[in-house]
Amino acid sequence: MTKIALLEVGVEELPSTEIRNLRQQLSEKLERLLTNYRLDYSHIKTFVASRRFGFLIYGLPEKQSDFTEEKRGPAERIAFANGKPTKALDGFLRANNASVEDIEVREVKGIPYVFIKRTVQGKNTIELLPIIFNELLSSLNFKKPMRWGNGEFSFVRPVKWIVAMLDEFVLDFEVFGKKASNKSRGHRFFYDEVEVTPDTYFDKLKDTLVFSDIDERRSRVLGELKRVETELKAVIPVDEELLEEVVSLTEFPTAVVGEFLDKYLALPPEVIIVTIKHHQRTFPVYVSEALSNKFVAFQDGPGDPKGNVKRGYEEVINARLEDAHFYYYKDLSKPLESYLPELKEIMFQRGLGSMYDKTLRVRKLSEIILDHLSPKAEEKALVLRTAELSKADLATRIVYEFPELQGIMGRIYALKSGEDEEIALGIEEHYGQNGMIPQSLSGAVVGVADRIDTIVGNFYLGNVPTGSKDPFAIRRKFQFIFNVFCSLGWYINLKELFEKSAEIYGFEYLKFSDKLEDFTRNRFENFLLDRGYSIRISRAVNFWWDRPFSGELIASALKSIVGDESFGKLLTAYQRVHNISRKHDSTKFDGALFLKDEEKELFNAYLKAYDSLNRHFENHNFSGAIQDLVLLKDYIDNYFDNVFVMDNQPDIRLNRLGFLKSLDQLFFKVANFSQLLDEEAK
Repeated sequence: MTKIALLEVGVEELPSTEIRNLRQQLSEKLERLLTNYRLDYSHIKTFVASRRFGFLIYGLPEKQSDFTEEKRGPAERIAFANGKPTKALDGFLRANNASVEDIEVREVKGIPYVFIKRTVQGKNTIELLPIIFNELLSSLNFKKPMRWGNGEFSFVRPVKWIVAMLDEFVLDFEVFGKKASNKSRGHRFFYDEVEVTPDTYFDKLKDTLVFSDIDERRSRVLGELKRVETELKAVIPVDEELLEEVVSLTEFPTAVVGEFLDKYLALPPEVIIVTIKHHQRTFPVYVSEALSNKFVAFQDGPGDPKGNVKRGYEEVINARLEDAHFYYYKDLSKPLESYLPELKEIMFQRGLGSMYDKTLRVRKLSEIILDHLSPKAEEKALVLRTAELSKADLATRIVYEFPELQGIMGRIYALKSGEDEEIALGIEEHYGQNGMIPQSLSGAVVGVADRIDTIVGNFYLGNVPTGSKDPFAIRRKFQFIFNVFCSLGWYINLKELFEKSAEIYGFEYLKFSDKLEDFTRNRFENFLLDRGYSIRISRAVNFWWDRPFSGELIASALKSIVGDESFGKLLTAYQRVHNISRKHDSTKFDGALFLKDEEKELFNAYLKAYDSLNRHFENHNFSGAIQDLVLLKDYIDNYFDNVFVMDNQPDIRLNRLGFLKSLDQLFFKVANFSQLLDEEAK
């Protein structure tokens, strides 16, 4: 009969930022530990609430499975002297708690060795679980662990109680100075201790106003929102991030409906929403498709009969909206353009000047990008105006108070100041919030220029992302750039933009170009992986990092023929040429030295393919370029079947190697096919 194990760790209030990470660690590490200890189980149920976390393990056996242990010891000639065990053998047996009766001698590559082979009886599950639980808790990692007591304990938060059980039995387990029991805690304001078992755990806690199961809490929050919608005949959009935060911060979530003063509805909806949603963790309410003055907050408990929770939320939200109301109308007292001089007082980044300096650089770089795109004169004027005003809202009072609104307030204030809608939209879109690709030309051009300016400046300063550390979000900026180039079809050379950006700064590009270009190549490879291309294809075209849209088109063309007969022909042709020429470092050859017809035929096919590839590249027809390389296969086969490359005459041999190296480089103009040689076997 199988068993159920329970571990619950009671803690002080968990920070919401640790919840997702904690759940993931619990699942992954527990599964690995159970496997390592050879404990079978049917499934695991993890739970995390604001004051507790843990799991139940279902389908555990009485004991771990038996296994056969085999270890190799010293060679027989070292293990025995005159037929008696040596010190070397004694040490080996002692270290493995074995005797001479447990050994056998077997040959390995002709040499006799001593082996121990024995059946090890599995230990009882009740003995193993405390060891597993201890290892698990010791291995958990947190962003900001706390120390308590005399500093001897370190964990996500101070531990208040431990429940550790196997069926009805309390495990002999102690951690963080707390001994395990079968007593959990109910809701902090209404209940104290509650006896639980693995079978009754969730139900017992629900009786004491605690939903330990995060899925049940989520369902309760959604149910409460649906109930309020019905009562108010309203719509409450569910923001997933806010939903998860409310679920993480409560154990018995209950909806509380509040109101703010009607006069604040004159504020832009974005200002109201950021105030009540992001700052107070409450849900906005829409009536007849318009934002109303109602909101839904959540308290941790069954009800608010005296209305204290409601009044508390209303007081705080009204106060925050009063501040926003004052700042908004104060900002509107002058046009957005008038805030530009104030950017001189806002530092962009130490060593890279002010936000005003950045604005000037972004405008210059935007103009260079536009030269490649050849827009109409009026479109160009709109983009450059967007670049001028792109950071102006950073000097406004609203954005100072609510940084989440940068770009959004720029759009609102631009429209209020009489700017063109394209400019207003571009100001907002150039931030690329929530991973969105700008729909406006202004947003795309200024967004790319803004990010290139930041990337080049930081690489000049030596701020290169390492490991998980990326304080200036350089990786995310590359993602935006590649997304824009590939989604909008920009055939622009990214390296040239890096060079121009460095020139605008007054930096010497060559001083940091190697690091920047290597990093860009790596990010482009990761970008292609995220787009669904295989690791081999991504590596085969990563040298197209400076022309990312062309690189993705080539990756797409290669992906479309993987597994086809033409793909096999392509790789066979490349491999025959590459293998013999890869150590030759010169592409120098003279067609007049070709002796055989097969040489001349391949040479003529090479010339034709060379010209054709250039035309295909000009027209961005990369599928056509690949097919031209496929057509070389028969000529290459005929060449190798009839021409001895490594001729005894040095001038003939070197001439042939130089020609094949040129042919190899022709393949490399499209992709590094050496990365694709095993693609068919994937």
